[in-house]
Amino acid sequence: MKKSDRTRQDILDATASSLATVGYTATTVKSIAESIGMQDASIYYHFASKDELVGQVLDIGTSLAVDAVDRALAELPDGHDQREALRVAIIAHAEAVLGGGDYPRANVRSFGQLPPDLVSRHRKGHRDYGQIWTRLIDDGVESGALRSDLNRSVARLVIIGALCWAIEWFDAGETVSASEVGEHVFQMVVNGLSAGQLQQNAVSV
Repeated sequence: MKKSDRTRQDILDATASSLATVGYTATTVKSIAESIGMQDASIYYHFASKDELVGQVLDIGTSLAVDAVDRALAELPDGHDQREALRVAIIAHAEAVLGGGDYPRANVRSFGQLPPDLVSRHRKGHRDYGQIWTRLIDDGVESGALRSDLNRSVARLVIIGALCWAIEWFDAGETVSASEVGEHVFQMVVNGLSAGQLQQNAVSV
């Protein structure tokens, strides 16, 4: 790797670490430069602005989560149960966000603090990722594995929200692992979506 490429990667890594730890607002070009022993001006040789730099970090974080879920689903055998597809996707997402390093965590932690231009830029990526989960839930309902009486959009948001919120309390040093967090989310949330567990006061789609 060329020196310039290595420096660029160091800047991206430092930005991801800062975003994952303190969020967008507290992350500055000055703090990034200081963390890797650079001058502020040197950052601008590689990135035109803080938002360009942050945008690239968030792109990487989103891609890591998408790739992790895609790989997990691709490894499922033909004819798999749709509840199992949702299970492996949940665990893959948990591992990417909680055990995948700073980039996915930076994406989750800082997204709510972003200025409008960055939000607009990344909303499409979030929508595309959401479509993976929409398809999983739709397939589960249509196969009869999941309940048809619940709002599917709410179900998707509850699952993703539970997984993303976990970064606020998850501690890699504790006995529970990222994959175990995903398994618990599956057991607690998705079992409630399973067909055959209809409640008397069901919510219509």
